[in-house]
Amino acid sequence: MRFSRPELFRIAGLAILLVFLVVAQRPCADAVSRFVTGFGDRGSAAAPLPRPGTVDLPAGGAGSDVGGYEQLRPGMTEAELKAAIDRARARARAGSGEGSGGAAPATPPQR
Repeated sequence: MRFSRPELFRIAGLAILLVFLVVAQRPCADAVSRFVTGFGDRGSAAAPLPRPGTVDLPAGGAGSDVGGYEQLRPGMTEAELKAAIDRARARARAGSGEGSGGAAPATPPQR
């Protein structure tokens, strides 16, 4: 086998690159591991996640604020959707004064 100088240069460069990768793999992996695991609870501004069994349920029970929402079901007709939207807008206007300053309500997008 006879190799030209550029071919020998490429082979030598590839061999050096492979040796570098094998030698540098462990120190780089250790450094990345220390960096990633260094993001613990120390100095973190976020509150720690609650442990199971230590979470208090809301006073009204689960889903106690559902009464403030209009229930939308699959298969509702356009008239039922429009009625639900109108009820929600009326409830919003009653809760916040006039709401949009007496402007006419926007029409829902046509499907």
